Amino acid sequence: MTCLKKGGLAVSVAAMSLLLADITWAQDATLKVGGRVQIDYTMADLNSPDADINDTEVRRARLNVSGNYGSSIKYKFEVNKASGKSVNVEDAYLQFTPEGSKFKIKAGQFKTHNSLDEQTSSRFISTLERSAFTDAFGFDRRVGVSVGTSGKNYTFDAGAFTTNLEEDGGTDEGHAFAARGTFNPVKTDDTLVHLGASWRYRKTGDTSSDLRYRQRPYTHVAPSRIIDTGRFAESDNFLGAEAAIIHNNLWASGEYAMLDAKGSGTNPDGDFSGFYGEVGAFFGGKKTYKGGKFNRPKVDNPLGEGGYGAVSIVARYDKVDLQDGPYMGELETIVLGADWWPTKYTRLGVNYFDANAKNGSANSASGLVGRLQFDF
Repeated sequence: MTCLKKGGLAVSVAAMSLLLADITWAQDATLKVGGRVQIDYTMADLNSPDADINDTEVRRARLNVSGNYGSSIKYKFEVNKASGKSVNVEDAYLQFTPEGSKFKIKAGQFKTHNSLDEQTSSRFISTLERSAFTDAFGFDRRVGVSVGTSGKNYTFDAGAFTTNLEEDGGTDEGHAFAARGTFNPVKTDDTLVHLGASWRYRKTGDTSSDLRYRQRPYTHVAPSRIIDTGRFAESDNFLGAEAAIIHNNLWASGEYAMLDAKGSGTNPDGDFSGFYGEVGAFFGGKKTYKGGKFNRPKVDNPLGEGGYGAVSIVARYDKVDLQDGPYMGELETIVLGADWWPTKYTRLGVNYFDANAKNGSANSASGLVGRLQFDF
């Protein structure tokens, strides 16, 4: 890991590119190039202290190669460039499924197995930003190994991880363990019910920084986090519960999360929580689901094929509570959103948000976030 972060990463990327190029010559190998672009515009006000936000950003610009080698091996390598940031590696993994087995083994960098909102691609989440607790509790991609299995109405994944390729935690980076299971007690053409739970334990290394918990007032271009505990924890333990239902063109979903943080040295421990609930509807299409998460929406009559696409609307209530003992910060957010899907690969969305904070750097924030999105 140390060599990857001190120059070896470029060599590894080049080596993987050469490997993939060589694989494509094999008869039993496939290669697909894909990507996404998400451009956001935010117009919002922060209150007490007062500040105006009027900004455009490239939220995500990703390019990836993925495919199969034979019937047992899958691979993916993806890089991302966002406004104000250098190019960074997102997913970079190989997945092996032994012949005749229901178990798959994944090795490389990928997301820890946590949260319905976090596992759902940013292309298909219901609002333009994920729930507050997923960011505040630090869900991320890490280098690791996981084992997973799935069936007609269930999934289960568990893994052990070090840290993200882009982080430099010194010679002792720390580690994490995570697991997630989902179950569909109802799965018909008209109705799908999702139940799920996930767990994560992570610990800092001797040479890495303490953990902290913080969140922006919804929009990603906010000048600072509105609530922030500061760094104090050497480890934490997360538990989350999920539920969702899709019935024809309607859906509802929600999650509840708890996190126990153990303070380093003489720092006190902290107990935090998060929650969101949402309801939504599609017109001219429907929300879809696959493999324990929401998937690409269905658009009945795409633009350019005799139709005008689909429209979706959503209302979400979101709360994250970082108040315990000396640690202060609570954020409640209401989001109202509308999206036009000209095709299932394109999205024009707008979210109105109203966020209120306790013991934060500001009392409240409200405004509009718009997004132009396409992927291939």
